[in-house]
Amino acid sequence: MADTPEEGLRILDPQTVAEELRKHGPPRQITMNGTTAWLVSRYEDVRDCLGHPGMSPAAAYAASQGQTTPVSGLFEDTLPGTNPPQHTRLRRLLAKAFTTRRVESLRPRVQEITDTLLDRIAVDGRADLVTALAIPLPMQVICELLGVPIADRTEFHQWADLMLMPPLDPDTAARSQDASAKLWAYMEDLAEARRKAPEDDLISDLMSAHEDDRLSHREVVATARMMLIAGYELTGSFISNAVFSLLSRPDQLELLRKDPELAGRGLEELLRHAGPGILVVRFANEDVEIGSVPIRAGDQVLLDMDAAHSDPAHFTDGERLDLTRDSAVHLQFGHGIHYCIGAPLARAEGQIALESLVRRFPGLRLGVPASEIGHSKNPFIRSLTTLPVEFEAQQPAGAG
Repeated sequence: MADTPEEGLRILDPQTVAEELRKHGPPRQITMNGTTAWLVSRYEDVRDCLGHPGMSPAAAYAASQGQTTPVSGLFEDTLPGTNPPQHTRLRRLLAKAFTTRRVESLRPRVQEITDTLLDRIAVDGRADLVTALAIPLPMQVICELLGVPIADRTEFHQWADLMLMPPLDPDTAARSQDASAKLWAYMEDLAEARRKAPEDDLISDLMSAHEDDRLSHREVVATARMMLIAGYELTGSFISNAVFSLLSRPDQLELLRKDPELAGRGLEELLRHAGPGILVVRFANEDVEIGSVPIRAGDQVLLDMDAAHSDPAHFTDGERLDLTRDSAVHLQFGHGIHYCIGAPLARAEGQIALESLVRRFPGLRLGVPASEIGHSKNPFIRSLTTLPVEFEAQQPAGAG
């Protein structure tokens, strides 16, 4: 397989295969600019690929081949970027950080942060929910969990944006690598500070594990960096996507207004319909068969998440948002050993954000036509750059 000097693996640009996306059918090969990949779109086939031991995330496959990992090394030596036995050891050590019990204990703090953020915009009657809620809520939660100063969040957000952009041209690749190096250096300094003076946070816990020779220093820094970005960037994208979807579909928003507790079940439908994952890249590390189609070791595989989540074999009228639908089988958090370990926390943040918005601002509406909402240019991740909204101005909660 041809490599690029910037990233090692050549990832097929989804923009070049746009006409093939959202089509349901067996795995099929597509080729563009000398790069060939399998496009997988049926729900069962995508699910099989996500859980198949013969399929590796791009970072894990690159590492196994001695190549530079994609996304500027963000997932190297982390859960999403490794295979067993390293993955098994890392997951065992990190699982305790995201148990249901621990996440439930965080709910009051998530609610407190949400209420504070909504207080700040309540008196104005308008806001950009991307910058006012969707990003700062999960950002503050993950920073507090890890022990990262919230004052540095602007830099984190800028670095994350650069790192998550696919390196489809040399300039983007160079800027991504630079952001990666800066965030690595920051997290390395913080990890060293926690080693010398532990605090009540996850990085200190990870350093303690390192002291017991269960995590290498590199694994500690890599895991903390990945969790910082994934802990707010993807959750923030989902929150803004979900709100936009609801405001664009008044009938569904009205259902939630009448029954705010529907946010729990409806959250799964919103993840299916408007989750951040558009395309997922896998590589076959051995000869496998998906959907009765043989795929050779080393082949690149693009998993079309949108197509899978609208597959008529699993979702009746799947293009339609229906908060009463049972969508618990969606694949936004993955499947198998690479299922997202932070899923319980992401769900809690999303549910609290939606319930609080609907309860606090019953007249919430888009502030501009839907066509003017800003969308990210990242072809792999669905996210918004702006989400202007309007509502009835009010005093902050607790004001006399």
